Amino acid sequence: FGGEVNRVISTSAPLSAQVCGFSRSIFSCLFIECYGQTECVIGCSQTLHDIESGETGIPTSLNHIKLVDVPEKDYYAKDGIGEICIRSKAVFKGYLKDDAKTRETIDEQGWLHTGDIGKWTPHKTMKIVDRKKNMYKVCLNKKIMKIFSFIFLVKSRGICCTRKD
Repeated sequence: FGGEVNRVISTSAPLSAQVCGFSRSIFSCLFIECYGQTECVIGCSQTLHDIESGETGIPTSLNHIKLVDVPEKDYYAKDGIGEICIRSKAVFKGYLKDDAKTRETIDEQGWLHTGDIGKWTPHKTMKIVDRKKNMYKVCLNKKIMKIFSFIFLVKSRGICCTRKD
C-alpha cells in the first residue's frame, strides 16, 4: 500500500484468530477489530494495547453492555456468556414503520438485543462466539450462515472501504 495505510479496522462479522493474525502480518500496521451492527454504532473496539486476535475489545465509552441468558442454547450471563445487549445514545430509535419489530429488538428499558452471543474474556474484552438465531433455511432445507465482513483501510489522507460477502 505504499506506506500510506496506518491502520486497518475490521467490523461486522467476527474474524477468526487465524485471519486476524494473517491480516496483521500482511498489512504491517495496526489491525483493530470492532463489534457493531446497523442498529448500533461500534459497541466494542480494541484499543492500541488490546490486540488479541479473535476478540473485539472493550465497550466503547458511549455504550453500556450486558449479557442476558439464552437458555435454549445453554448460555448463562452468570457464566460470562450470553446474548449481547447494548444501551446507549448510539442505539437506533427503531425500525421505520415497524413498531412490532422495534419492540422485539429494543426492550422496555431501552436495551438493544443484538442476537449475538458474546463471552467476556479473562482480559474483560468481548469475544463473539455464536448467534442466537444464526441459520435460515434455503432450498432443499440446507442451512447456511450469511456473513458480511467489512474491512476499512485507514489511509493517512482518507478512508478506503471494501466489502466482502
